[in-house]
Amino acid sequence: MTAEPRDELLRLRAEMDAVNARLAAVLHDRARLCRRIAAHKRAHGLPLADPARERQMLEALLAGALQPGTAGGFAPRELEGILRAVFAASRRLVEGTTGG
Repeated sequence: MTAEPRDELLRLRAEMDAVNARLAAVLHDRARLCRRIAAHKRAHGLPLADPARERQMLEALLAGALQPGTAGGFAPRELEGILRAVFAASRRLVEGTTGG
């Protein structure tokens, strides 16, 4: 690989590292917020799980995935899988079945 393509690869990888760091920070922010919501629900005798709310969030996010400006990103089915995994990890977190 010549210097110019290698430089571009290094630049792209640095950009990926920055996106990964932002993604991890956002996921940690979400986890902390989930814990706060769970504490509020516990304090007020509300059920931790809210399947209707989760379904509403998923539908809204997937609808947004079809908007202009999202081309070239994840296919809706792939995004749905990622979001479902995040939601499931969040449930485990507040139910105390995962570390953190």
